[in-house]
Amino acid sequence: MNMPLQAVAKCATAAMLVLSCAAVSSAVLSTPVHAQATWPVKPVRLLVPFSAGGVTDLLARSVAQRMGEGLGQSVVVDNRPGANTIIAYEILGRAGTDGYTLMLEGFNGLVLNPLLYPKLPYSPDRDITPVGLIGFSPVMVVVNPQLPVKSIRELVDYARANPGKLNFGSSGIGGVVHISTEWFMSLTGTRMTHVPYKGGASALPDLMAGQLQVLFNPPITAIPLVKAGKLRALAVSSSKRLSAMPDIPTVAELGYPGYDAATWFSLLARRGSPQPIVDRLAAELKKVVDTPALREQFAAQAIEFQWGDSAAVAALVRKDLARWGEVIRKGNIKVDPLQ
Repeated sequence: MNMPLQAVAKCATAAMLVLSCAAVSSAVLSTPVHAQATWPVKPVRLLVPFSAGGVTDLLARSVAQRMGEGLGQSVVVDNRPGANTIIAYEILGRAGTDGYTLMLEGFNGLVLNPLLYPKLPYSPDRDITPVGLIGFSPVMVVVNPQLPVKSIRELVDYARANPGKLNFGSSGIGGVVHISTEWFMSLTGTRMTHVPYKGGASALPDLMAGQLQVLFNPPITAIPLVKAGKLRALAVSSSKRLSAMPDIPTVAELGYPGYDAATWFSLLARRGSPQPIVDRLAAELKKVVDTPALREQFAAQAIEFQWGDSAAVAALVRKDLARWGEVIRKGNIKVDPLQ
């Protein structure tokens, strides 16, 4: 049966509308997929809130190299030390939400700073989003070999007999090195003089030269100097001994149970970054953390790799805010931003 010409025209018009709508829908749906597939199209900046040569910087450079290989673009480390990571966090908090500015840090900026400083130029909740957890590192109590102490007990006795005369260095006011030492002094009833630096690596030459006498330093930069006889290791801050140096006792087992001070590292992005980009970053970061050779390399330097997604980082922040908040309150630990 032949269809009337008017009916044929209506069918043709409807078919064209269907095809047009399908084309529009296809274009709309393909846009985010295309954007995700092509990102990144230029180098990615990785902020490090400490000076070059320290534990965070060394870790960041290894992570940046391997993530760059996975992303197909360079990941460039940008050291922005100072103000206990606040300078770098402010930069991240004002960066664009395009995924091209990241940071490797976490513990100082998301836990200690909010506990110690009443006003910050960034908001951990409003400005920062975690991408994934990388791992943990304790600190090692090291002293200048000329200091007449060979154990934690002797250090405590010497510090008590010479209040304020021992200088201890830190990677910055309010950082994990500083607060770990303050906690130790609170537990032991000792008093030493704080000399802050813009990174732990900057304090090491002064410790070896005798301008500092004590440093609670990350093992990754302390172990080679201890093995070379340039520093003396007294203890580690972790709850268990280091596999890299099993002869060094923990502070807890030397009479101060409960003392467990460690920092942790994560990859952070600007809040508001597109979720497909954050997911891509997390996938590439997990590949890096799960790399056996890299895990072994840093385990020998007392950095324990442990992958965790963004939810794991958020849970860790909540846990540490409660734990370290109690330590800071009980020890009456305060920071002087003018120091």
